Amino acid sequence: MDSTDKPLESGVKWDAFTAVRWGDQALAWTKRLMSAPRYEALETWVEKAGHYALLVAAALGLTWGIVSAFKSNLLSPFLYGLLWLPVVGVAQFAAFKFSSSARGLIRSSGSQMSSPAFLACLALWSLLLGIVSLAICTFVAIRSDSFSVFGTGVGIFIACELGVWLCLNPALLNIDILPASTAGEEAIGVLAFLLKTPLRLIPVAFGIGVMVGDLGIFAAIIRLFRDREIFILDVGSSAWLVIASAALPLIGYVLFLIGYLALDIVRAILAVPQKLDLIAKK
Repeated sequence: MDSTDKPLESGVKWDAFTAVRWGDQALAWTKRLMSAPRYEALETWVEKAGHYALLVAAALGLTWGIVSAFKSNLLSPFLYGLLWLPVVGVAQFAAFKFSSSARGLIRSSGSQMSSPAFLACLALWSLLLGIVSLAICTFVAIRSDSFSVFGTGVGIFIACELGVWLCLNPALLNIDILPASTAGEEAIGVLAFLLKTPLRLIPVAFGIGVMVGDLGIFAAIIRLFRDREIFILDVGSSAWLVIASAALPLIGYVLFLIGYLALDIVRAILAVPQKLDLIAKK
């Protein structure tokens, strides 16, 4: 382990490296809270909730179609509601299949880094960014009386803290810390981390996105009972959010394959000099 990776002694209260000690202590405390088993439990729960939320979305979409048909005396909203059912069904099928495939890709794509310094710094910055963003958005939301601004802050905070969770537990991404890594292997390890992190976050993003979309569709139904007009754009944006969230596993799967293919090509190029040296020795 490099000397820069070792935690500094905590006996001295104030010196040139006080901030470094505070950072180490903050990350150590955070890691105790954000353990790998807790992340896996959270991921499983949110993903399962997302699949239940897709069933709720199907029922809500059909309900909106029926209510809209009665309110407008038109058949087309009811047909939209009926069409919504198979669309959600196919979306759920794809989300389930590609979520399992994505986990398999991470398990079969091992990588390594020579030092935890990059992950530690990224975790600390993400932790700070999440807290500051939530505080700023909360302040702006209170001043402007805007719930959407507060929701944006909560979204940024959750994304940053999940990133911290993965930085502190690289085993969740099948990344090993091996001091013998070369500079090229270190670069590949960093790029692999950047590719694997979004793929590992997708199950959580899927679950949260579908649940938020359900709330939007439910709000559109409530609005139908209060107003005489039918606001298709309101329910349309929420419906698109549901489908887009369900499509995330497929999109992440394809993008990861493309990115990792390029990474394997780079890895093969870096291995050429070593193989030539072995041939020369023979």
